[in-house]
Amino acid sequence: MKELNYEEYEILESLFNQKKQHIPALSVLRGSYPGRVFTDVTERPTLAIVWATGRWMYAAGNINPEQNKEAVKLFLQDVALPDCKAQNRSWFEIYTDDSREWETLFLGGMDKLNKWNVDKHLESVYVFHSEQFNRRQQYAKPDLTSNLRIELSEYPVLPDAYHHLPYVLSKFAEQTTCGAAVKLGESTLSICKNNGFTAGREYFIDVDTFEAAERNKGYAEQAATALIDYYLTRGMVPLWETTHENHPSHRLASKLGFAPVEQYPVFSFVRR
Repeated sequence: MKELNYEEYEILESLFNQKKQHIPALSVLRGSYPGRVFTDVTERPTLAIVWATGRWMYAAGNINPEQNKEAVKLFLQDVALPDCKAQNRSWFEIYTDDSREWETLFLGGMDKLNKWNVDKHLESVYVFHSEQFNRRQQYAKPDLTSNLRIELSEYPVLPDAYHHLPYVLSKFAEQTTCGAAVKLGESTLSICKNNGFTAGREYFIDVDTFEAAERNKGYAEQAATALIDYYLTRGMVPLWETTHENHPSHRLASKLGFAPVEQYPVFSFVRR
């Protein structure tokens, strides 16, 4: 597969602009998130892979032709695996459309990747319903003790460990997004951030409560509510994404007014 320069990214827009799950890829194509972009051909492309730096790969297009299957295999062998080795990473993930062809290729046709295990799981994108969110906020007031506070801050989109990579433009070293943290003293109990995947008025959020002992206390909901409120006043609408096995994330999404709209497979490659 051919790696594109930024000036060429627009030729792949039509492969990624129909589904919410592809917004991370769109954020790379539109220059708001760092990444690498590959396609089968530059004249009427039928297959593309967008690799968001420090995150995941997004594949779209027609995987049926044998030459496209071989192109993906060579991409993994010649680009993905050497890059992971150079960064000392033992795993990566590829998000695809929900089709039997991708499953057959990755779970049964990767004989040259004999040092890697490949597994499949399902994820969903949730869209936001402001009416449900607003109704809940009328009754679910923050229950913070005098020692707890919610703090809005700017956070880097890309960790320092990726700034040195030759394909990461210098502007991304300075790029930040907003996050809301529930804090006790100087300790962060839970945080919700815009993860940098933005297209148009929509953005994805990440939520994490770091210590198991602090979970199920409502901190994640409070952090997410503060961040959603912050961006709603700026005309931005959140999206939620989680695996099907992550039941706490599903419950939190529902509380906040999100509902699932898309389901798709994710293939995890893990070095043995």
